[in-house]
This record gives sequence, structure tokens and C-alpha cells, in this order.
Amino acid sequence: MGRAARTSSAAPGGTTPQAHRAKALGGVIAAAALAGAGAGAGMALQRRALRRLQLRPDPYAGEPFGSLRGRPVPVRADDGTRLYAEIDGEDRTDLAVVFSHGWTLTQDSWHFQRKALRGLGRLVFWDQRGHGRSDGGDRDGYSLDRLASDLGAVIEATVPAGTPVVLVGHSMGGMTTMRYADANAGLVGNKIAATGLLCTSSGGLGEVTLGMPALLARATQRVLPRALRALGAGSAGIEKVRHLGRDGSTLILDLIAYGPDASPAAVAFAEQMMTETRMDALIDFFHSMVTTELISDCASLGAADTLVIGAENDMLTPVEHSLKIAGCIPSARLEVVPTAGHMAMLERPSIVSDHLGDLIERARKQY
Repeated sequence: MGRAARTSSAAPGGTTPQAHRAKALGGVIAAAALAGAGAGAGMALQRRALRRLQLRPDPYAGEPFGSLRGRPVPVRADDGTRLYAEIDGEDRTDLAVVFSHGWTLTQDSWHFQRKALRGLGRLVFWDQRGHGRSDGGDRDGYSLDRLASDLGAVIEATVPAGTPVVLVGHSMGGMTTMRYADANAGLVGNKIAATGLLCTSSGGLGEVTLGMPALLARATQRVLPRALRALGAGSAGIEKVRHLGRDGSTLILDLIAYGPDASPAAVAFAEQMMTETRMDALIDFFHSMVTTELISDCASLGAADTLVIGAENDMLTPVEHSLKIAGCIPSARLEVVPTAGHMAMLERPSIVSDHLGDLIERARKQY
């Protein structure tokens, strides 16, 4: 099992970067709450924090995020929900790579990989239900099992018979991939030539603390899923006012989903995708993920070449979750991206693209 070098450092006074960011997160949440209540001090704190983010050096300033398009392909899930997919390189039948994005994102979160990997095969990108250009369907469809069957429908609609497939998933998209592999174990190692799992989890997300003190984290884990489900009943009304807190959500996203030096443009793009995600999908998929103790035992993935990529500063699916997945698959290749957070494919795109490119080329040689 390949392991990338990991780096870590302590902040002044012996605190870790994660602890420092957790403390900063608490300050941002407090400032956002005060700003939402109309408190002048909170609004001033929020503006200063946002200004610091905007002044951060930005290697991707001006990057046309979300501008890359392929040929649209309509897909119908088995419950009739309309899903949206696109194909790059539709003339290729030697190998297909199907990308599944994460929670509150869209297929455009693979922006850099779409640029870097064009020409390596038939590339398929799709929006998971309730996200991007896909419809939501009934609320009882917002489950990990449903996503696995949705992925099956996408593969059937976009990949020619006999073409081997590489499945790539980030975060919730990785869970989609694992659930699909569990439900179709006979295809893994045959039609499914390889899998790439980026910043994802096989279970235990209800225990993630985001750096909060243990007592507060446990209380949040008990209360938040139920509160969100209750909140979901009025989600249509929330949709109308959620844009009012976008500055606060941008700051929180920067702290929990990115590493310490993330591109402000990339952070803003992720916030835009989150804002455009249907609120019922956001709430119900979150509930499904954090209340599902075992998402996958990963046993089926052992039959295919599997790449697991974690990120050193990932607070949403901590790197230990990637280590656990790799540990369950003796043949897995493990890579840890230094300094990056949960959105590693937007933070360190060349590293992620290189690892995925190697995976695709290994699959091509095998088939």
C-alpha cells in the first residue's frame, strides 16, 4: 500500500493547526450569529473576517469555475427522477471514468480534473439528485442506497456495453461509489476496473467533532440530526431567505471545508454550489450520512484497483477515515494530500489529478 508523506505542524503555544481553525470557526459562527441578529459588532467582525479571506493570495483568481461543459445526457432514475449528466470524449469506448461529486456540490466541483484528464477516456460527470441540474424527487429518496441506484442508472445511460469503468467519488460521492460496489459486487473487478475515493468515509460520521470540545460535539451529534429533520418541514420557506447569510456561510465553509491557504475564488465557488443545492437535499442527505453508522465495509472494493486519497486538514471526513478505508482493502493505494482540507480537488488540483490520472492509466493497461 503506497503512503504519501504527511506533514503537520503546531501553532504557537503547542496547538495544532486543526485546533487553531476550530477556535477560529467558533469565532466566525458567533460573529455570523450576531450579524444575523443585526448586531453591529457581529457584522463588523464578519466583514473583517471576510476581508481577510478576500485579501489572501489567490492562485485561481479569474478561474472560470463551472464553465466546462460536455454533451448533456438525460438520465432517469428507477423512481422516475430526472438526473443530469454530461459526457466528455463520447467517441471513446475503451474506458469510461464516472465522477460522483460530494454533498452540496455539483459535477462542476471536478473543474480542474475535467481539464486535466480530458483525452484519457470517456469522462462522465453527473449531478446527484437534489443538486445542480438534477431534480430532487421525493424526500424519502434522499438516502445513500438511493444514490447507489442513481449511479447505476447513470452508468447504464452513459457507458456503452463492454466498456470498462473507473468510478471516482468525492465525499458523499465516495459513499455513493462504495454503496454501488456493495450492491454490485459481481461487477467489481470486471466491468468496474478501478475506484478512486477522495476525502470520504465508510461510516462513523456522527462522531466527527469539527475540532469542537468532546461534550459539545456529543450534544451536537444528538440534537442536530433531529433538529435538521424538523427544520426540513419548512425548507421551502428557508430557500427564500438563505442567501441573506452568505457571507457567514462563506467564512464557515473556508474554515471547515478547506485548508489554511485555500484560494478565495475556490471557496466562493463552493459556497455558490452549496447555495444552489436544494435545502431538502442538503438536510436529508446530511441526516442520512451522520446517522448511518456503517456506510460500507469496503470488502467488495478489494476486487478492483482502489485508490484512497485523504487530506491532512480535512475536518469533515478526517484523514483517519481514509486510513480506515485503506486498511480494510489490502491492495488499496493510499495517498494523503498535505495541508489540504476536504475540498482537496479544488485546493491541490494537480496532486489530485495526477493520482487519478495514474489510476486511469493503470486501469487502461489492465483492460
